[in-house]
Amino acid sequence: MRLDETSYPDALTRIQALWDQRAGEATHPDHAEFHALYLAITAYEEDAGLAEAPKPAFQITTPDHLAWYVGKKADLQSKAVRIKAQAAAMLRELEREEERLDARFAEQAEQVLRAQLSGRKKSVKFLTGTVGLRKVPGRVQVADEAALENAILTQAPFLDSVIVKKIDARLLNSLVKVEGDAAFLAEDGTVLALPGLQVTPGGEKFYVKAGNEEETA
Repeated sequence: MRLDETSYPDALTRIQALWDQRAGEATHPDHAEFHALYLAITAYEEDAGLAEAPKPAFQITTPDHLAWYVGKKADLQSKAVRIKAQAAAMLRELEREEERLDARFAEQAEQVLRAQLSGRKKSVKFLTGTVGLRKVPGRVQVADEAALENAILTQAPFLDSVIVKKIDARLLNSLVKVEGDAAFLAEDGTVLALPGLQVTPGGEKFYVKAGNEEETA
């Protein structure tokens, strides 16, 4: 369903009527129509670039409306979790399949490629992709971080710039207490006004969390 300037006002009127009939609830017989109109209205407003688009006729004004909003958010969150999990599983399987393919054929393919190359040519193009050779610079790897750090400090101090130390933000927050816009050392209340330390006052944050089958009311 696609809306235009002519059908948009009628869609708002219709969705208001459906909203009043509680069609926003998934069990309502007209929920499918309500959902389709909701998507169409949202898409039209985005496509039309309506920065100050008229608010949909249906608004969150009652506990029932709030329940619909929470349900909608929870459904989207649940779908996102399932899609991410499924996508991750599919990617892992593709990666394993590619590894098996390389283990079986990569060496043979490289031999055939090298036989096809001449002069400065380093690659061969096919309709499905390109196969070639590229120079890979030599690299060093860290086999034992503690041993290497000690060796650099004692035997090669000219390499000490590679030793990077970071502030552990999680540990910092466990040691510091925030009240209002001020920070204190949790252990003894010492005021902390340090350069580079930014204080974010505590407060309340609105959230919606998808329900879990294991949770009880």
